[in-house]
Amino acid sequence: MCFGADARDSYDIDVPVTEPLQVAAAASRVGEDVTTMPREALLLEVSLGEMVYHFLAHTIDIKRSNLTDKLVAKDILSPDERQKIKELKKADAMVKSLLMILSQKSAAEFESFLTTLSETGQQSVVDVMRPVLCTVGQTGHNPLHCAYGMSA
Repeated sequence: MCFGADARDSYDIDVPVTEPLQVAAAASRVGEDVTTMPREALLLEVSLGEMVYHFLAHTIDIKRSNLTDKLVAKDILSPDERQKIKELKKADAMVKSLLMILSQKSAAEFESFLTTLSETGQQSVVDVMRPVLCTVGQTGHNPLHCAYGMSA
């Protein structure tokens, strides 16, 4: 379960995490029932999703090398999903739509998305994403599941 902007507003965002081990422990709790998660862990998971979403929203070049066509060819996107994205015309709206769709995908599909970005000349985006996900213990997960304003 993830929280959008409305649910998030009711939480005290200024929760101090005083020990690096607390951060690592919180990051490893992906998929845990949020009703039993400590607030620090929940906030870390949501914050990471938000950071990933905003980073990708500002760095992906969706028109480069037919990214959406390659995602369809790899069965990451359906032809209908590609059509919904292409109908938008503006690049920023297209990227946001892609990210919303990707927030519903599995970890394996998210990993394939990163690979496809690399294959379409966007290796620099992947070069930032992989170490971040590894550092916070999120490899093997789709960080967009808990992105700001989205719910999976």
